[in-house]
Amino acid sequence: MADTRRYLAEYAHDGRGWVVQFRAPDISTFGRTLEAARRHARSALAVHLETASLEEAGVEVVDSVRLPPGVGAEVRRLVERRSQAEALRTEVAATTRRAAADLRRIGLSTRDVGELLGISGGRVAQIEREAVAS
Repeated sequence: MADTRRYLAEYAHDGRGWVVQFRAPDISTFGRTLEAARRHARSALAVHLETASLEEAGVEVVDSVRLPPGVGAEVRRLVERRSQAEALRTEVAATTRRAAADLRRIGLSTRDVGELLGISGGRVAQIEREAVAS
């Protein structure tokens, strides 16, 4: 496949819906919802580029949603915090699985392991079943 071509789609809410603007090429469209606007933007770009599939044509659309400065900053912080929280959840789950396995290996019951780790004995048993299945 050829190198990926990137196109920037800028979104702005006008009080009724989302206006989408590509600068190069000069294409604009709209949608009442953000999801609809994204769909319409990709469709309009595909028509302009005369391709049935942006992906097959090696085209990537980069979405840039413009929000008022105070709101935009707050949303960016929230998205970053959600990303951090998801990473922490993943880390905690992996650490819990390892600790449960280590504690069970030294002979502790599922109830005791659960109590030590702050989870139920049933969850400990479930973790063990998942480990055997994988």
